[in-house]
Amino acid sequence: MPGKSFVVGIAGGSASGKTTFSAALQRLLTGEPAPLRIEMFAMDRYFYRGGPGGPRFISPSTGEELPDNNHPNSADNARLIGDLDARCCAEDAPEVILVEGHMALHVAELRERFDLRLFVELDADERALRRLLRDMTGGRGNTDPHWIATYYRECARVGHAKYIEPSRIYADLILRGDADFERTAGFVADILRARARK
Repeated sequence: MPGKSFVVGIAGGSASGKTTFSAALQRLLTGEPAPLRIEMFAMDRYFYRGGPGGPRFISPSTGEELPDNNHPNSADNARLIGDLDARCCAEDAPEVILVEGHMALHVAELRERFDLRLFVELDADERALRRLLRDMTGGRGNTDPHWIATYYRECARVGHAKYIEPSRIYADLILRGDADFERTAGFVADILRARARK
């Protein structure tokens, strides 16, 4: 299809380094020499976050009903796919689209649209610590460390084991979340530049 973008899916656990890697890759691809036109689709922008239509779970420790942001239906996948298809087919379609999110490889209808599939992996204890420190700074709702740890244990860890970790089998490349992203993003950027030249 003329103007169709090359679509890269970037999945991995919460706080594994997906967003940092994606930013490094985008920076390299838009820089010299031969900058490419890049667009980023972050699945976080499509999260229901407790709104209507999003999944919920009951906390085993408190009995409270909470939004389940670690379920395949935690994002409006239909809207994301519609937006992605529209950009890929647009007259001004970018040469590369990066789709970043923890369920990016689990959702089959999304995964099938990726020309390259990446999975960022990191040990669970390191991810848990990164997530705790990140969320305590604010910007993601509750900053109480006990609440963050409990939600991780009762929801994020469960969703990771059930959906995210198994989705790594669909990855073309598995990247270390504690690697030098300037180096690994450079390797991936070379692949994408070669593909774009075709």
